[in-house]
Amino acid sequence: MQPNGGIKTRHTLQRMAKAMVEVGEGCTAEDLKRHNFTPDQIRLFGPKASELATAMANAA
Repeated sequence: MQPNGGIKTRHTLQRMAKAMVEVGEGCTAEDLKRHNFTPDQIRLFGPKASELATAMANAA
């Protein structure tokens, strides 16, 4: 399962980044699991979502 750049992938990245911003600094995989992300989603999308969350937080 690889992110294919489709709408579902972008939506998942955006949702995960928003969850990371909501949790704040020190967001963990457990925090993301509580936001209904699967371990596979966290592994695949986590690094890019973290970059997006950082950009979102800096823009705010």
